Amino acid sequence: MAILNINNLKKEYGIETVLKDFSLNVNQGESVALIGPNGSGKTTIFRIITDQEHFSEGTVSIRNDIEVGYLDQLPDFKAKLTIYQELEKVFADVKKQIKEMQRLEEKIAHHGERVDESEIHSDNLEATMREYSLLQRQFEKGVGYEYQSKIRQVAAGMGFDEEEIHEKTLDQLSGGEKTRVGLAKLLLIEPDLLLLDEPTNHLDLKSVEWLENYLNSYQGSLLIISHDRYFLDNTIERIVEIKNGKNEDYSGNYSYYQKERKRRYEQRLREYKNQQKKIKELEDAIEQLYIWGRSRDSEKMFKRAKAMEKRLERIDRLEKPRLKGKKMKLDLDADIRGGDDVLFVENLSKSFEDLTLFAEINFELHRRDKAAIIGDNGTGKSTILRIIMGEITADQGKVKIGTNIYPAYYRQEFEGFKPEDDLITALQRETAVTNSKARDMLASFLFTGEDVFKKVHQLSGGEKSRLRLLQLMSGNYNFLILDEPTNHLDLASREVLEDALKDYPGTVLIVSHDRYFLDKVIDYIYELDNQELNKYFGDYSYYKEKKKNEISKQLDKEKKEEKNEGKLDYEAQKEARSREMKRQKRLEEIESDIEKLEKKLNYLENEMTAEKNIDNFEVLQQLKEEYESKNNKLEKLYQEWETLI
Repeated sequence: MAILNINNLKKEYGIETVLKDFSLNVNQGESVALIGPNGSGKTTIFRIITDQEHFSEGTVSIRNDIEVGYLDQLPDFKAKLTIYQELEKVFADVKKQIKEMQRLEEKIAHHGERVDESEIHSDNLEATMREYSLLQRQFEKGVGYEYQSKIRQVAAGMGFDEEEIHEKTLDQLSGGEKTRVGLAKLLLIEPDLLLLDEPTNHLDLKSVEWLENYLNSYQGSLLIISHDRYFLDNTIERIVEIKNGKNEDYSGNYSYYQKERKRRYEQRLREYKNQQKKIKELEDAIEQLYIWGRSRDSEKMFKRAKAMEKRLERIDRLEKPRLKGKKMKLDLDADIRGGDDVLFVENLSKSFEDLTLFAEINFELHRRDKAAIIGDNGTGKSTILRIIMGEITADQGKVKIGTNIYPAYYRQEFEGFKPEDDLITALQRETAVTNSKARDMLASFLFTGEDVFKKVHQLSGGEKSRLRLLQLMSGNYNFLILDEPTNHLDLASREVLEDALKDYPGTVLIVSHDRYFLDKVIDYIYELDNQELNKYFGDYSYYKEKKKNEISKQLDKEKKEEKNEGKLDYEAQKEARSREMKRQKRLEEIESDIEKLEKKLNYLENEMTAEKNIDNFEVLQQLKEEYESKNNKLEKLYQEWETLI
């Protein structure tokens, strides 16, 4: 059943038509992705759905009972609330319910006392108890007292630890952290239709994988804008591509879309060529009829030629298909060869106040190496790059850059632009070229016509990324250091960058959470974890497989160690066996107690909602107290069970 219907939508900005005859429907429980080049209208569609934008033609209808939740790319948080307090706003109604239940409990408890003129008589006690019972049933059906643990669970999934959510205030957060808070808040709301605009942009790999798992079990419908192809493969069941303002639907994930798009292109190209062949045959036949008609002075020939001309005019001519739209042209080169030894990092350590990011790490790069540093947010990946570039100093260790090595640094948020520069001037600050040459170079990066006179501060995130890549391409560099280079780039631009880096004759060091990108470009990976740097010879898929094997080997090792207990001395064996027996015994006890408690809680839930107890406050109060006591005990048992397994 469709919960969202968009039909024949048209949207214009001045004289520019962004969307024309665009249609989209989203069914209940369906996960759909919107893809297309930057500027094709993806975010505009989200803003139209949420009534933030108007449109000139078409219809947009959302089922009346549907709640829509929208994650903007840049949520605006300015309050001095902590992260936890902001997330807790989602459960304002739950907190009101708790407060109201407490008020009713107090009212019932004092029903026989005379407080003032508003004395509570026994004749209205029954009504109060009914009100309390109804409220309690509503409360138990919802998230109830579990809302606090749910906040912690989702916040942890978004990469925030317990200390951060209670101590960090919103005005202290970076743009990426604010986006993560906005996403966490939206996931806690659990709307019927969830609109996510680039949800993975500021998440580390662990959080992206957590989000994938969360969304795969999400009960509502999903409409997602994302350039993360790995993410689309793992979460999406249908893709809607925006082409020239119209929709083209694909019933599958991103990998299916790639194959199907190529198949459709080849089919349309065959149809186009066949039509062109028929048109050419008709044109040749018409020309021949006119020649015969003139040479023989035949009216019949002229009539046949004119009839064929009308037939030719009636043909609905197919447009020549293109597999891809306009895309930037990126030709990375390293004119200066440089030495074979590009980078040596020895015993590098860095701390900020009481936080140690990494300690005594070592790695090296050689000519034409293409390596990545991956790890959780906050582990120090970007800090390593900044130390290499001399922007900050290490506490210990040294960095040596090889002979004739010229590094170029691409930051996540490049601050080297001058906001009032136009694009030609911005490019000329990096390389000495004429205005005409600058315009040609900008055109190769999709900055055409009047675009070149835009001010830098007017550019979108994707446009700034393209401009910075063009600056790097224009310089004489042979060592590229790239920090999240695919953020803000659309799918076509990411593919261009991948191809350029694969063929690049220089050396590349990348920090990225784009798993698809890492698979295409990288030769080996450094994982920054627990202040250490570990090397994996292969792309991201190899790294993931290797990590699984490491975990499996560790488990096997632990099992072997258990089997080799006989090698321990007698007292150690005896103590180990005793501990294991106690652990097993306690596990059995806990599992038995858990089973009994769950049955008891189920019984209490049925009793609290039973018709016979609905008007008996004293029984309900006893049941509630017993339920809470048993539930607390159950939680403690689960915690102990987790430590024992």
